[in-house]
Amino acid sequence: MDIVRLVEKKILLVAEKIIAVLGEGTSYTNFEMELKKELDGLGCEILGTVLEALEEKTFGSEDRKHDWTVVRKGDPKQILTPFGPLLFKRRYYRNRLSGKHAYLVDQKVGITPHMHVGVNLKASLTETSGENSYEVTTQQISRYNPELKISKQTVGNCVKEFRVRADSGPKKKKSIGELFIEADEDHIKIRGRKGAQARLIYVHEGVSMHPRRHLKNARYFTTVKKTPEAFWLEVCDYIATHYDLSSIGSIYLSGDGAKWIQVGREYIPGAIFVLDKFHLSKYILRATAHAPALKASIYQAIYRLDKPAVLARFNEALALAGNPARKKRIQDTIRYIKNNWDGIESQVKYPHVSCSAEGHVSHVLSARLSSRPMAWSLKGASNMASIRAVKANGERVREHYMASSGALPALELSQEVKRELIKVKRKLLGKENVNNIPLFNGGHNLTRNALKGLMEQRVI
Repeated sequence: MDIVRLVEKKILLVAEKIIAVLGEGTSYTNFEMELKKELDGLGCEILGTVLEALEEKTFGSEDRKHDWTVVRKGDPKQILTPFGPLLFKRRYYRNRLSGKHAYLVDQKVGITPHMHVGVNLKASLTETSGENSYEVTTQQISRYNPELKISKQTVGNCVKEFRVRADSGPKKKKSIGELFIEADEDHIKIRGRKGAQARLIYVHEGVSMHPRRHLKNARYFTTVKKTPEAFWLEVCDYIATHYDLSSIGSIYLSGDGAKWIQVGREYIPGAIFVLDKFHLSKYILRATAHAPALKASIYQAIYRLDKPAVLARFNEALALAGNPARKKRIQDTIRYIKNNWDGIESQVKYPHVSCSAEGHVSHVLSARLSSRPMAWSLKGASNMASIRAVKANGERVREHYMASSGALPALELSQEVKRELIKVKRKLLGKENVNNIPLFNGGHNLTRNALKGLMEQRVI
């Protein structure tokens, strides 16, 4: 029986099972689950049928006969698909010239030698893990299909395989007057070492208040392993690819003043560094906790850009400090003020420049990487940060995963199969007599009557 007839038969058998369930007076929720079970089973059967048809087509092809000889046949392969476990058999070949061995049908559909989970399911697992722990991801997958037995290790392996798709860039560069860059980091636990920084940089075109407050055209970048230099080069490439640099009047770089952030000033000439107000306020609060009366005068001196007065107030706080720990906090704050005074000046000169990096780090990185007790491998943390950035950019993790899996050739259908498919389409959707379908021949039952009714009403 050819592939088209076999698929047609399987679909009609499933239809008969589904309508039989309805005839038993089941509840909607039970019907829903039975329907999914039958459709998942149908999906696996059709996939198996297609793979077997491809195997036979490969075996009979002239190219195969010329280049490859059969070593053995009937080798089983089981792989997990979105529909459930798929078991199929294929031939093992040897190349006449090179002596290389291969399962040719596996190569055609992208199944690697040690693959036990299909690419589509891997993409789904990776996407789900971007919001949930590995354990919850496995539970969610198996909840909707009990046949899918996935381990946490499998999910982790999928994450480690993830790669961000290359950005091709726009057809036309944007012309804007101001560009904003903000940066901060999250601290994460790494197995076997003290820890690491998950760094976040995002580029945007300012703040919009409609329909709610949001950053205009924000683009997020993350890294755990890259050097500051390599990370900033990635950001620079994006800016140069997407914006007409000659149109940009000012570029503002905001952050807490960390050394890796300051490196960005070397790669973005003319960038105006603006110290993050949140971090400055945190330093001031810690340094004046024992002398709160000084806090107002410190802020007044900052708004006047009176650096000597600012340092004088902190020296007063230092004189009032009663213990070494408190003195150290004040000395750290004085050092922080001195090292970032140009960024403080920019705060005052450019009041429209805000920084929300702390909140974005929390949302993009911390929510998955550090908010719960967990320890990551370096590669796992790096790839999860990338997954979170992809989601923050409004892109599908699945699409990035599929793109990184490599392009596969289109399934080849013989002209005979194509003609048969057209016939089936006409039977199901066209004007041909429905009695041409084998299921409709002979007698009357619930399934036949229901399907005929659907066909006649075109409710399909």
